Amino acid sequence: MKKSKSQDQSVFEAQQSTSLTEVWNRFVDNSYTLEDLSLILDSVKDDENSSIFFEVLDKTGNESLKISPPETKEQKKKYRKEANRIFAEYQRSRKKRSIPVFSQNAGRFRKIWYAAAAVLLLGLLIPAVYLYVKPKTEQIAVQYIEESTQRGEIITVVLPDLTEVTLNAGSRIKYPANFSGSERFVELHGEALFDVASDPARPFTVKTENMNVKVVGTVFDVKDYNEDGLSSVSVASGKVEVGLTGDKIMLEKNQQVKMDKSTGNFEKITVDAGNYLSWTEGTLYFYRTPIREVINILNRLYPQVDIELAEGEYSNLITGKHDNITSDNIIKGIAYAAGLKCKKAGNKYILYNE
Repeated sequence: MKKSKSQDQSVFEAQQSTSLTEVWNRFVDNSYTLEDLSLILDSVKDDENSSIFFEVLDKTGNESLKISPPETKEQKKKYRKEANRIFAEYQRSRKKRSIPVFSQNAGRFRKIWYAAAAVLLLGLLIPAVYLYVKPKTEQIAVQYIEESTQRGEIITVVLPDLTEVTLNAGSRIKYPANFSGSERFVELHGEALFDVASDPARPFTVKTENMNVKVVGTVFDVKDYNEDGLSSVSVASGKVEVGLTGDKIMLEKNQQVKMDKSTGNFEKITVDAGNYLSWTEGTLYFYRTPIREVINILNRLYPQVDIELAEGEYSNLITGKHDNITSDNIIKGIAYAAGLKCKKAGNKYILYNE
């Protein structure tokens, strides 16, 4: 049998009453959201909702006294006077519009603990209303912090959630002064080793120009320099989800994904992740690394020199591990390994084919 309109309305009002009761309870517990506050501010315009307010107030009145107990007669008088003034002003404003207000409940405020509860609610409401009515741009304004490294510089940054980030030379990271919401986001330009503080309720995402790397708690390296042709993620522990050009790649310990930025092609391989994290200890590791990328790495590592490739085509790939020794020795060693000649003029090195 089809329900009448009045039955539908009754069901709706019952659901709305339950919702408002839950919202008021969250408000009194100081665990409300902006959506809750919006509903509260709208609901107080309707006198029919006053019973819901008093129902919650009945349950919280005694607790309110425990939180803010009036210790003297003067304080009691002050609380009563303030509560009566607040509701009297509200009543007068409503009467001007010929709308009845809380009159049937006026006597209930004679009890001092109701006054204390009202003042307590007022104390919560003032900052809450301010948050509600201030401009949206002000509400969502987030303070960000940027840390960067110069050529030849490596630093460690501790984020607000205690995640540790080791920032490689010529890199930059941007993160909020405080993580809020259901996720933790940072932006990276360059390379960094992340030791992420575990927080299953709030995933941690590293955003670069070409990748989104999402984790809960793990240790991994992200490399995405603008000047390099390759981007990569290497995982030392835990699991990582890497978003690449519409694809999602899952990586576990000792797995790596590399992407060619010119084509968008990528490959997932098994590696010894420790080798790719060894830069944090002053060691350079290359595995089939294009010579142009090697030169970019050396230029970031040694600010006192300038290394260039002469004009021409170079398909040379470098493999090997090098201790972070003097720039002169390592540059000449790389040139030799690549089968290139090296010419030095002052602080400038030019590598070229024979």
